[in-house]
Amino acid sequence: MDAKVPISDSSGSMAGTEKPNENPAKRITWNNKYEFAFNVIGYNVGLGNIWRFTYLCFKNGGGAFLIPYLLVAAFCGVPILFMEVAMGQYTRRGCIAGWDILPIMRGVGYSAMLMSTYFLIYFALSIGWCIIYLAKSFTLQPLPWATCDNEWNTENCVPITELKDSSVLIGPIENATEEFTNSSLHAMNASRINETLSTAEFWNNYVLQRSDGIHDMGTFTNWPMLACFIASWVMNYLCIVKGIRTTGKVAYITVLVPYILMIALLIRGLTLDGAVNGILFYITPNATRLADPEVWLDAGSQVMYSLGLCFGCLVGFGSYNKPNFDCYKSAYFFIGTCCGSSLTFGFVVFSFLGHMAKVQGKHIRDVVEGGPGLVFQVFPAELALLPGSQIWSAIFFLALLGLAIDGSYGIIEGCITALADYFPKYFGHKGTHFWRAGLCSVLLIVGLPQLFDGGIYIFELLNLYGASGICILWVGCFETIAIGWLYGIDRFFDDVELMIGYRPPIVFKYCLKFVTPTICMAIFIACCIEYSPLKMGNYVYPWWANLIGWMLSVSVVASIPFIAIKTMWRAPGSLKQKWQHSITSIHVKREFEIPDKNIENDRIANESSVML
Repeated sequence: MDAKVPISDSSGSMAGTEKPNENPAKRITWNNKYEFAFNVIGYNVGLGNIWRFTYLCFKNGGGAFLIPYLLVAAFCGVPILFMEVAMGQYTRRGCIAGWDILPIMRGVGYSAMLMSTYFLIYFALSIGWCIIYLAKSFTLQPLPWATCDNEWNTENCVPITELKDSSVLIGPIENATEEFTNSSLHAMNASRINETLSTAEFWNNYVLQRSDGIHDMGTFTNWPMLACFIASWVMNYLCIVKGIRTTGKVAYITVLVPYILMIALLIRGLTLDGAVNGILFYITPNATRLADPEVWLDAGSQVMYSLGLCFGCLVGFGSYNKPNFDCYKSAYFFIGTCCGSSLTFGFVVFSFLGHMAKVQGKHIRDVVEGGPGLVFQVFPAELALLPGSQIWSAIFFLALLGLAIDGSYGIIEGCITALADYFPKYFGHKGTHFWRAGLCSVLLIVGLPQLFDGGIYIFELLNLYGASGICILWVGCFETIAIGWLYGIDRFFDDVELMIGYRPPIVFKYCLKFVTPTICMAIFIACCIEYSPLKMGNYVYPWWANLIGWMLSVSVVASIPFIAIKTMWRAPGSLKQKWQHSITSIHVKREFEIPDKNIENDRIANESSVML
């Protein structure tokens, strides 16, 4: 991290001398702009756009939730996404080495790496769930979660076909007595109060082999899930084995196929009885909910999470762009695609939920639940009721698998880019497929405790604390402060103009400098104030589990001040000289120059092919 005394360059930014051990090899780029676009779309649009967005929309007033969601996307999502891609494109480095433009804030890159690590550890399990449901869909017999004659079923199990009797529930066993609000259910025999759907038993007893709590981790005997978990990491490795030369091609399939399959599900869902009721529930706004701060908190965290901001991946993707790629206009395209996909997937989910409510004779609010339960309990139950259930189930979980793989291998590639750029001596040499395999293997081993009987509780702990909205908002706030104030927003816009030939609108300047960090910090503080201990259904996590979770969050939050103090400490001279040295850009060898006289020509040529 030591550097020679910086000197100025002709651009007025990124001045200095090259870092020792810097890899002088010319950086590869995407073969074309479509490879970059498909990778970013695949990274942005994932499982969270299905199970998290739709549940939050349902929870926070239907269509009313879209108002804060779109506002936060416009004033936080667009500026940060643009900033991260532009930063990578200009520095030609990943999320750690890219902060050589402002060494004191290099901790932002370390925080991003930590969040990415926590995310990958638990998210690979989600891919394993998709694999096991997909594999079980290929059968000529009734779907295994539709029957009660399996070894994992209990005497309280009820097949899905009895849903039409409106006498059973979707959801965990411990939530059963809370759902009996329908008058017809009160009339049922009291002896049936503990009955649960076969889908819930398949999820809890076969897929999870769920114990009573995190205090009871149980045994390691879930061999089918172990095989699926290993398969998820093998798939991830195959997607990144040759870097962007692999991911660039894989993205065409993993992005297009899920969209085609989800459109097929949308068409099928709209034809179901009760689908209109579900869609009306989805789009009808409850304006009174806008006065509730929780709606705005959920909207802010969902925008940051679904776009994958502050994980460092977008910086890595941007670093492989050609120097004159229009990173400004593309930001609007990516935000529009992500938000549009969330809205479209919402129609898919609520059309099926409307049908499920119709079949059960319930209100929709008594059918839906958030998190993995929405995808892995409610949807399998609904699909099992359709003619040709095996085909529709295979389509749905194949689409989920594609969405999940996209969001996973993109972050792995972002981590690899960051390591290769900042530690080229160790990671920047030939034969990178060996240490890529090593990285995947290490993360696989670290994630194995999630396969114990109490593993789902570890999953939720990592989900809430390790890569949570709190951590993302903290990093996002300091990221924008660093560029807007310490590096200098005008200086940053000079760098952008050097690349794309024009300066973004002045509104972006005020967003990055004032609006975006204010919104991020306000939501961060509100989230801390509104914090409550982690719950899963009726199960409340013990204090020590929440303490472990907070240690994960603190590791992300503390990286920024820790690295800043370390950078100041190692800088030479007096305190003032240390500060000046810490905020002065270290030179990163730029492999491109756009002569001033050619800027306009490059801009015109780029705009003719830019993706709008």
